[in-house]
Amino acid sequence: MSEILIRQGDGTWREPEKTGYALETDLQRILAAHPDLIPDVSADATTCREFRSEAGAADLVVVDTNGDLTLVECKLAANPQIRREIVGQMFDYASGLWKMDVDDFAAKWNHHNNELPFQLDTEEGQTLRHAVAQNLAEGKFRIVLAVDAINAPLKRMVEYLNAMSGPGTSIIAVEYSHLTQGSIQILMPQVYGRELAEAKAAPADDAQIVWTADLYRSWLRTNDPGSLGKFNLLTAAATSGGMTLTGSKTTKPSGGLRIYDRKGQWLGTVSFIYYSAQGTSLEFSFVRLSKMTKEAMPDGSLLEMFLQQLGAIPGLEEVAGNLRSSGFTSRKPNVPLSALSEDSLRKTAGALRILTT
Repeated sequence: MSEILIRQGDGTWREPEKTGYALETDLQRILAAHPDLIPDVSADATTCREFRSEAGAADLVVVDTNGDLTLVECKLAANPQIRREIVGQMFDYASGLWKMDVDDFAAKWNHHNNELPFQLDTEEGQTLRHAVAQNLAEGKFRIVLAVDAINAPLKRMVEYLNAMSGPGTSIIAVEYSHLTQGSIQILMPQVYGRELAEAKAAPADDAQIVWTADLYRSWLRTNDPGSLGKFNLLTAAATSGGMTLTGSKTTKPSGGLRIYDRKGQWLGTVSFIYYSAQGTSLEFSFVRLSKMTKEAMPDGSLLEMFLQQLGAIPGLEEVAGNLRSSGFTSRKPNVPLSALSEDSLRKTAGALRILTT
C-alpha cells in the first residue's frame, strides 16, 4: 500500500499511480534544479551536471554554501548497473575529485555553468573556495545514490560501505518515487543509510575548531614539524608589520595572513595550506584587488614596487610573474615553505608590508 492517499472528488481515497521516469536524465534534471531534495543539501547550493574529471562524467556535483561537496549518481531500477556498477562508478568519480586543484575544479565547473560556485571578489567567496579546496584535498565527499526504487542488495551495499569507509565519506541511497494523480505529479523521497552516515561523521564534525596561530603551531609540531620554524618566522615578521593570522573553523589547519591597505580595504590573503605531498604551502590570492575600481585601488607605483620586490625573492619569481600577467587574478603556484629560505620569508613579509603602508 502507498504511503500517500489522495482524496477524490467523490470523497474516496485513492493511491496515486507510480509512473517512474522515462530516462535517468529526467531525475538528474530535477535534482539539479532543486538541490534541497538531496538530503543535507541546502536550497542555495549550486549544482553542475555531467561534471567531468579524469574518471569520467559524474551525473551531478553539488557545492553547498559551507563548501560541502556532494556527488550524485542517478540510476533507474530497469538499468542493470543499479546494483553492480553504481557504487564503483561513484567511488571512481570521487577518486577523480580527490586532491584536485581548486582552480582546476572551478575551471571544469565553469565549462558547464555560467556561474562559478564561489565568487572570488567577496570575503564569503574566498572562505567558500578555501573550504572546497580543503574538502578536495582531504577527499571529504557525500555520495548519494539516487534511484527510483531501493532494493535489498542496494541497502546491504550502503551499510557495508559506510562501515568500511572513513568518517570523511558518507554514502546514502535515496529512492525518488515519481507518482501521478491526474495532472498532479508527486515526488516522494525515501532515504536509506542516513543514520549510519551521520553516526560515522559525528566525531569528525565535533573535531572542527577555529584555527588560531597557537593551535596551528601545535598541529604543525605534530604533523608537519619541518614547516614549524618557517611558519613561526613568517607569522612573526608579518605581525610586526601589522598583519595577523586569521583562521577558519575546519577539521584541518586553515588560515592565512589578510592584507589590508591603510584605508582598511581587504586586498588579498596569503594562505597556509597543507598538502600531504608537499607539506604546508603558501598561496597568494589577490583576486579582490583585481575587482577594485580605479579610485579604490592602491596607487600603481605601490603595486609595482610590491611585484618587483616579490619577484626578486628566490622561490617566488613565478608567483609574482603570474600576478602581474593575470592582473592579480592568478593564485598559482602554491609554494611549499620548505622551498623558501628564512631570508626569503623575511623579504616576503617586507613585500607585503608595502601594500599595508
